[in-house]
Amino acid sequence: MRKPSLILAPLLLFLAACGGNVALEKDQPSDDDEVTTMRKPMNFVSHRVVDDAEWWWALAIGDVTMDGLQDIVFINNNANGGYLGLRAGATSGDLWTETVVAEQPPTGGTFAAGDLEVGDMDGDKDLDILAVKHTGEWDDAGAEAEIYYYSHPDWTPHFIGTAKGAVKDLSIGDFDGDGLNDLAVLTYVAENLRIHLQQKDGTFRLVQDITRKGLHEGMDVADLDGDGDLDITANGFVFANPGGDLCAAWPVTVIDPKWNNQTGDWSANGTKSFVADLAGDGIPEIFIAHSERSGYPLSFYARETDGTYREHIVVEEIPAAHTLQVYDMDLDGDLDVVAGINPGRAVNLEPKVMHHEVLIMLNEGNGTWRRKVIENEGIYNGRVADFEGDGDFDLFRYPNHEATEVFLMENQTR
Repeated sequence: MRKPSLILAPLLLFLAACGGNVALEKDQPSDDDEVTTMRKPMNFVSHRVVDDAEWWWALAIGDVTMDGLQDIVFINNNANGGYLGLRAGATSGDLWTETVVAEQPPTGGTFAAGDLEVGDMDGDKDLDILAVKHTGEWDDAGAEAEIYYYSHPDWTPHFIGTAKGAVKDLSIGDFDGDGLNDLAVLTYVAENLRIHLQQKDGTFRLVQDITRKGLHEGMDVADLDGDGDLDITANGFVFANPGGDLCAAWPVTVIDPKWNNQTGDWSANGTKSFVADLAGDGIPEIFIAHSERSGYPLSFYARETDGTYREHIVVEEIPAAHTLQVYDMDLDGDLDVVAGINPGRAVNLEPKVMHHEVLIMLNEGNGTWRRKVIENEGIYNGRVADFEGDGDFDLFRYPNHEATEVFLMENQTR
């Protein structure tokens, strides 16, 4: 999962909010819904921007073309391997124009991954594109993967390193504080986390190769302990940055075992995770939901002074929640939670889940959350970004992991 600071601005100021009480009543008008010259009631207008997607399990959002509009970066045909592409954002109402970034990796074969990110990997102030060489998770999930970034604007490939199987998550961050972006890579078959440190000459060095039972999916990076460097969270684990050259052991904390002690089929320990500073105290909270199963809450975890974590439930249960984003969606000064159900997975649960809400849990600022449903036809790997730079946050919606269409849900708050 990308860090919001890589592609989104400006930095927000947030009000303090914590606690476990939950309000799940249907959306009701509030004082915050009054129309002002700057902020209107939060509603969304949906635009279809892609109509021929094929297994777009991995997509990322960023202003790669540097025109002030957010673009979609994707791997086509993640199920069996495909090409790396870009759809340039537009306001004309037409379908977004495609650019093929690379037909295949430098060593041949195909691209496939469960996650995709953009970031300034070469330090030239524009966004480069990560890519993973693999045959596809459904073909051979345990096959070794190769990781590259493609530099903007000429799309020259640069080798980063390898991963022990199909990649579930990629997270960009400057882990050693030298001004160069590094990369964390999570794979699920090998239950493995690797950290690739960028060198001054632009090459990358593998500095951590961590195997931990229960590692699967759902990663983000932030300074979780307030010591000034970036740590990693992955489906209920926290890996604390040791500093220095990053080669020392990364101490591990289990924030809640229910997110990484599951057994059974491939769906065990699958999560979406997102880190955001809900309380505004410089120590961010960790939000988690289950991406594949039912019976799990959407929660956030606040770090206590003794280094343990306390759970606060936002939604008592949300099945197959393969979208989790945390932004101030209604511009009232505090962080809200965007989540939703993946219909393609929900229909295969037992019992089947036949409702597929996309919802925003609006932060009431007093430890309670107000439920607002903005769509009923599902979402998979949804991404939030300020599409056109008007100051409010929009939602990119892929209806399910087999869908052929992608929608921009444009926020009308501004």
